[in-house]
Amino acid sequence: MRFINKNILSFTLALSLVMLAVSCNRQITETARGYQFVEGDIQYHVEFYTPSIVRILSLPVGDTLVTKRMIVDDALQTVRTIGVRSTKQYHCFKSPQLEVRFDKEKGSFSFYDRKKKEVVLREKEYDARIFTASNAGGEECLTIQQQFISADEEGFYGLGQYQNGLMNYRNHEVILLQSNTDIVNPLLISTEGYGILWDNYSSTVFSSQEGEHTFKSEVGDASDYYFLLGSTMDEIVSAYRYLTGAVPMFPKWAFGFWQSKERYKSFAELENVVNEYRTRRIPLDNIVQDWEYWGDKPNWNSLRFETDGFKNPEQAIRNLHEKYRVQLMVSVWPGFGPETAIYQELSKINALFDERTWAGYKVFDVYNPQAREIFWKYLKDGLYDKGIDAWWLDATEPSFRDGFTQLKQEERTKSAGRNYLGTFHRYLNTYSLELSKFLYGKFKQEYPDKRVFILTRSAFASQQQYATAVWSGDVPASWENMHKQISAGLNLSMSGIPYWTSDIGGFQVTQRGGEFPNGLADDAFKELYTRWFQFGAFSPIFRSHGTDVPREIWQFGEPGSQYYETQLKFIQLRYRLLPYIYSLAKKVSATHYTLMRALVMDFQQDKKTHHINDAYMFGNAFLVRPVTQPMGSEKSTKVQTYLPTHNGRYWYDFWTNQAYEGGNEITCDTPIDRMPLFIKAGSIIPMANVKQYSLEYPDTELEIRVYAGADAQFILYDDDGLTDNFNQGAFSEIVFDWNENNKTLTIGDLKGSFQPQIQALKFTIHVYDSDTRQPKSQIVDYKGELMKIQF
Repeated sequence: MRFINKNILSFTLALSLVMLAVSCNRQITETARGYQFVEGDIQYHVEFYTPSIVRILSLPVGDTLVTKRMIVDDALQTVRTIGVRSTKQYHCFKSPQLEVRFDKEKGSFSFYDRKKKEVVLREKEYDARIFTASNAGGEECLTIQQQFISADEEGFYGLGQYQNGLMNYRNHEVILLQSNTDIVNPLLISTEGYGILWDNYSSTVFSSQEGEHTFKSEVGDASDYYFLLGSTMDEIVSAYRYLTGAVPMFPKWAFGFWQSKERYKSFAELENVVNEYRTRRIPLDNIVQDWEYWGDKPNWNSLRFETDGFKNPEQAIRNLHEKYRVQLMVSVWPGFGPETAIYQELSKINALFDERTWAGYKVFDVYNPQAREIFWKYLKDGLYDKGIDAWWLDATEPSFRDGFTQLKQEERTKSAGRNYLGTFHRYLNTYSLELSKFLYGKFKQEYPDKRVFILTRSAFASQQQYATAVWSGDVPASWENMHKQISAGLNLSMSGIPYWTSDIGGFQVTQRGGEFPNGLADDAFKELYTRWFQFGAFSPIFRSHGTDVPREIWQFGEPGSQYYETQLKFIQLRYRLLPYIYSLAKKVSATHYTLMRALVMDFQQDKKTHHINDAYMFGNAFLVRPVTQPMGSEKSTKVQTYLPTHNGRYWYDFWTNQAYEGGNEITCDTPIDRMPLFIKAGSIIPMANVKQYSLEYPDTELEIRVYAGADAQFILYDDDGLTDNFNQGAFSEIVFDWNENNKTLTIGDLKGSFQPQIQALKFTIHVYDSDTRQPKSQIVDYKGELMKIQF
């Protein structure tokens, strides 16, 4: 450890405190939450939250913690049944799973996995942590640097969403700063079987180089991190969510198709678009109203439908609900124009930041409790009570003028000065977290049993517990940018935030980085959009949005044209897969599962997966390989797809049923209507009939696909799709088990009290094996009791 202090008087005082501590307190003492000891000039705290989760807090002797804790609830209980002992060389803390050892001479912790019988992480010896006295935003503080030793070939993932195209951050640097297209979540996941949750909210850099990896934060009081032990990456994500909050269930309609653009200019236009979808029988669950329903810039974000095109909002929204059975999401910003009533009220309590924005609005101080209540008052009266279903919290970095890059966003946010809690230097990355937390709490307070859906452009650790999905920001239309969204979404998902999407086709098309000046007149853009659309259909949230050109399917051609038919094909496939997706969404909430999965999560033993940034698993069955390059003159694209090794040996081409052995890279021919999809042997996939919206009718007939080659299980889940009544047992679960040895599918007893008004479910079962492309099939009537079907 090194402690660098530029103030001589402070150094003298600290030295006196250190000498006193060393003489009086060299042993471990118990605290209200764990254990503490002093070595040298540093006070150490060790707190176990479970036998495999431990917090390591280190700060200079005599210092106190100033920063408000925001990501782990202080009410979360710690574990006290920990074995503690001290020797001449070590302080040791032992749980059944983990031994944490502090080397007194070297000033460093190591973490020993008792099951694997090996050390999985070591801090850097002698220089594990460096505290440098500093001044940020007029506050005395410390710059914090925490250093670790990297194992050979160790892979690093997570940390949020960044536009660098990287999957594995080994030997790279990641700047942890919010921006329009970057999202921070400081959870690092390693292939060595651990995660680190870095508890700091300021400008931070993660770097991996020359056998070391380091977190360095500009502002802090202490080195504060949580070590998460896990034998799988799923266990690490689960530990993160145990600390920071579970993911609520979204309404079922959130997993349907979202139609959006910048922007619809009236309720009449919204209704015309929805009517066209229904007339053409194209599935649709959600329509989105972007900005300026409030009027011009001085009236920015008044939280009212103000313009002539948006009269009688209650009636218009009721019509969308009752006539078309579609949900409405509206855009809400964290800033307000000078002519709005909310601006005037917030100004009176000095809760507006005097920092320039591109539209002349002022961002409000979300950290101020009184300001939050004012915000809620206007939002509830002007929007919530009108019947809005979902909330698009745009520009939550928060967006100031010219803040389109990380460094510009940092500069502008810091320039805003102090918020209610302190300087923005200290709380730089947390604006979106605070806003999401507050609004989610208010929504649940109003209707405790109604589910919430929030879409936001920014996020931070723990935000997943507030019913938020995120999208990747204003990414311009290009093949390169489409490719980058794959690793961006995967690393965000691996950092514990499971629901992600992107602007299908890119936000800007004809300008500001968009590479298609002719827009929809250019088949090259239609091709990119259609490929991105295929990727969107296999993203957690399926949403079309952007500027410059409209995005409705018929804008790309009429029935019979290749782009129209391909988009229709993938929307219909998405709706056929809703039982699969919704069942996995329950798994996300109940067991901390991850829906969009980097290949390394499931096939870590296959080292070829550690750097793959162009393919991923969608749930446990689908390997998805988006096409991120244009077609050649043959009107087809050949792409390379690596199929990892696994215990089922084979992968099945979803389109042809042909089986391929894992551990090989294959060449896929991908005409415009086909994206490579492979099913892992040992998978069960439920598929429904195509609906026009997710809750149109109960699923009384399902196709059950079994891909043989290994034992398989799938838990089919359903509920009312709208409320939290599942917590009182109003759900249904059916367990499907495939036994590979005796070729038997067992369908378990129906569990739960949610049962549609039906006498039986009809299952059409198809079993695929590697020997033939034609499945073996049976049709059964399931009446809620255990069945065994032999193949």
